[in-house]
Amino acid sequence: GPRPAGAPRPPKRVGGEGVGAMSNVGRMDGAFFVSRTELLSWANSTFDLSMAKVEQCANGAVYCQVIDACHPGAVQMRKVNWMARDEHQCLPNYKVLQQAFDKIGIQRHIDVDKLVRGKYQDNLEMLQWIKTYFDRTYTGDGYDAPSRRFSPMLPEWAAGSGSGGGGASGPRPSTGSATGSRP
Repeated sequence: GPRPAGAPRPPKRVGGEGVGAMSNVGRMDGAFFVSRTELLSWANSTFDLSMAKVEQCANGAVYCQVIDACHPGAVQMRKVNWMARDEHQCLPNYKVLQQAFDKIGIQRHIDVDKLVRGKYQDNLEMLQWIKTYFDRTYTGDGYDAPSRRFSPMLPEWAAGSGSGGGGASGPRPSTGSATGSRP
């Protein structure tokens, strides 16, 4: 029959709408307290990058690389375009990321429309989430980030120092691009 007034409502099923972006991943305790500076230095040292701004993650390539480190073989890194700048160039990178999420079973919604616009807050939250995911998932098997960047050209911030900043990569031999044209 009808519920008596004041009776508690039955609990809402988690996973419905209103749960927000963290659906099914549990509340990422502490994830949202990582500062911008800390996130950038983590990404730069772990993946041999030299990003100055969180917005440089907006093309999706860095997110793909983080998941690649956690799940070798799940991300089609050869399809990732590190030089992507415009939305239409970035979308295929997010498609690669979404396919990897599906393959692994990560049920996080990727708000591609917001991320590709390069908005600071959206990319900050995505980077915070992905760092927490990395911290919980990465097994530490000496991931060589620069060798997993297959774009014929790389933005300056993704060219790698060659010194292997924190990873087990060490200096890498220059792989000379197939076209031989260096900027």
